[in-house]
Amino acid sequence: MYALSRPHVVRRAPILEGTPLPLLALRGAGHARAVGAGAAQGALLATAAGWMVPRQDPSRGFVPVGVAAVAMLGAVGAAAAPWGAVGYLLAPLWLWRRRARLRQLGLDTPDARLALAGAVLGAILGLHLGITASLTLGYRIGRPAPFEHGPWLAYDLGANVLAAECFFRGALFDRAQRRWSFGAAAVISTTACVIRYLLDPLLPRTLEVVAGAAFYVGLLSVANCWLYWRSGSVVPGFAAGVVFFTVYRLLHVVR
Repeated sequence: MYALSRPHVVRRAPILEGTPLPLLALRGAGHARAVGAGAAQGALLATAAGWMVPRQDPSRGFVPVGVAAVAMLGAVGAAAAPWGAVGYLLAPLWLWRRRARLRQLGLDTPDARLALAGAVLGAILGLHLGITASLTLGYRIGRPAPFEHGPWLAYDLGANVLAAECFFRGALFDRAQRRWSFGAAAVISTTACVIRYLLDPLLPRTLEVVAGAAFYVGLLSVANCWLYWRSGSVVPGFAAGVVFFTVYRLLHVVR
């Protein structure tokens, strides 16, 4: 009940403190050369880790490099073969093993009730998207195909949703809400999150898909900001994002 009655309170820190700028420059250059989504997700995870590792931790410089490298391994594996996408799961395992150094993300203290609430929220948004798309845009929810949707699930678990929650909620929103109101911090986090998805090269470039992505990602982001604000953990938002994208991946154009 405590987590539901008041927000998680954390230490205030400079908004860009701990940002691995040289690593981000390298990753940005790689992304410009079409290295792939792994570079972008690795950059987000590296920044989140750099912001969250305590200043006095002697491994502060190693953690961002390590998580970025692990994220890239997943991208390389997925590019090599469909089953290689399982490499994406190395990133959450790597972060879990180092959760003691990333306590501000709340990886080791998730609230089970809020995690369940996040999963339910993701299901509701996903089903609403499916119904809306089927009624207005000519899409339908298809039957899951393990060899088709398995790699996407690994990507969402170990890169897409993981990086979004760690950076946009655990890092960016976390620092912004220490300085300004919840509303202002949520606007900053949500705007950055929507821009990230609109610039995603994997997003189909049709007007209805872009508009839908902005709407549903915006709703999901605001809700996940609230979940983080109440729990101090990225786990509830992670559950919401994974369930939502699992439903989203099932959408197919009706021919």
